[in-house]
Amino acid sequence: MDDVVSRFKDESQRGLISRRELLRRAALLVGGISVVGPLLEGCASSPTPSASSSAPAAPAATQATGAAPAAPAAAAAPAAGAPKSGGTFTVGSPQEPDRLWGPFTGLTVAQEVALLVEGCLVRTDDKLLPVPDLASEVPTMENGGISKDGLTYTFKLRKDVKWHDGKPFTSKDVKFTYDVMVMKDTDVRSRIGWDQITSVDTPDDYTVIFKFKSIDAPFLDRVAITGILPQHVLGGLDAAAINKHAWFRAPMGTGPFKFKEWVSGDHVTLVKNPDYFKKGQPYLDQIVYKIVPDANALLNQLDTGEADCRFRLNNEHVEIAKGLKNATVISTPSVTPWLLWMNQTQAPFNDKSIRLALAYGIDKEGIAKTLLKGLVEPSWQLVSPLSWAYDPNVPKHKYDPAKAKQILDDAGWKVGSDGIREKDGKKLSFEVMNIAGEQERVQILSFAQRQWKDIGVDAKIKMVDVATMWGNALPKRTYEMAYSYTGRLADPDMSGWYMSPSKSPAYNYSGYSNPDTDKLLTDALQTVDQAKRKEIYLKVQQTVAEDETYLFLFWLTNHTVLNKKLKGYKPAPGYLEFWNADEWWLDK
Repeated sequence: MDDVVSRFKDESQRGLISRRELLRRAALLVGGISVVGPLLEGCASSPTPSASSSAPAAPAATQATGAAPAAPAAAAAPAAGAPKSGGTFTVGSPQEPDRLWGPFTGLTVAQEVALLVEGCLVRTDDKLLPVPDLASEVPTMENGGISKDGLTYTFKLRKDVKWHDGKPFTSKDVKFTYDVMVMKDTDVRSRIGWDQITSVDTPDDYTVIFKFKSIDAPFLDRVAITGILPQHVLGGLDAAAINKHAWFRAPMGTGPFKFKEWVSGDHVTLVKNPDYFKKGQPYLDQIVYKIVPDANALLNQLDTGEADCRFRLNNEHVEIAKGLKNATVISTPSVTPWLLWMNQTQAPFNDKSIRLALAYGIDKEGIAKTLLKGLVEPSWQLVSPLSWAYDPNVPKHKYDPAKAKQILDDAGWKVGSDGIREKDGKKLSFEVMNIAGEQERVQILSFAQRQWKDIGVDAKIKMVDVATMWGNALPKRTYEMAYSYTGRLADPDMSGWYMSPSKSPAYNYSGYSNPDTDKLLTDALQTVDQAKRKEIYLKVQQTVAEDETYLFLFWLTNHTVLNKKLKGYKPAPGYLEFWNADEWWLDK
């Protein structure tokens, strides 16, 4: 296969085949998952320091029909005729949101719902590129929106946007959102990047100018998931009042849909915004986000029509879903890994030898091929193979139980009479926190539990709800080990996961701290030169992989089940499936 890939790259670089043809061949070669990213990296033109210079090419999606994966051009659900207005679309989810504003939540499900209601300056599309939303254009160096030194971003705002209460949207709202992002004691989970801004100027109602003390290369990715807050509702409040304000459970935004109701444990209902700035859109009258905690019950509702859609379908249910007469399955590779978080602020995970032994003691390739039916690829790191910064040569601690046992022996952990290792009177035992409701999660953890027991480690599975894990245990580090996936931005910036806790990273739930890594990550943020950034990220990936900072398992493949009556859906490798929901319509 390597020589075929090389030939594809060579032909593209010499102009013998188009980029689209390159994508098509890659999709046919390996189902559009594992080779598309490296191919595009190999044939990319020289980067320019513009807004899109760090965005990777989008991978192809495949429609699951039992046949070979389709080429990218045919992946999205086809539209039959002109869009039609009206109808209710019900999305089933095994998880419930917590608060509906991105910077306050760690839940993908909350982000998804929030960005139906709230507008951002820009959005990320299905090609992982920034596109205008509340801004009339994406700032670049070419259009003058980004200064030549990369330290000033100027956003020109749309003049036809209203808040859902009828008030005009202005630059004051953008400035206020920044103020909340950096306000001390608000529940903002990370201020990385925002803390590099020295001022936000609003020379008129439709111009916002951000000035930085140092370059923040992924800034457009940050604003793409930051909903703009209404200054006329939340302005003048202190941090404590903002944190507990009802707006975050019933937001009033500028997006295509308006918040109607949230019945805890049952559903969130959003209705069409008739004053949305895209005239005639959205087409749907209503989206109901239905909470169905049991994955099997949700699958049944997809069959009966009680639910029209599910995102991130369990791999174990893919073959069953293919057989649903009124639905189709669209599978899209993502930039999101499943992993085991390890709390390194306490024993036993503050000992690198324990982390390494557990890595050698679990057969992640076996999980991918057997439990998950070959529908996923093993993961060894945070940066996806779809990214231009991906390092295929990171240290891979592959399944080797003999080596795992030797590491534990050398660290002084002796096997006790019950088969569990102990040291200084303490058993090598810990809890693995898991969100209840999906059998596939339990199967994977049970598999790990058995394999770790074989090397003398006792892992106890602890079932919790979403709020316990994401609202308390992970951010407050009141856990030992936890199983979940972690959402990713298009940019390969890793500071949110590997920057020391003192830097207020969003996702460093492990408590990992390495001053050398901090410096490298900071340096990478402060240049728009893609070659330099890649060189830095390669070094970071080597270090954190050797440290086994997180125990990565496999790459999430987004299996989306859609009722066949839905048109306009476009799959995306990002983790926010509603990115173009204003274009969805029902062929009734």
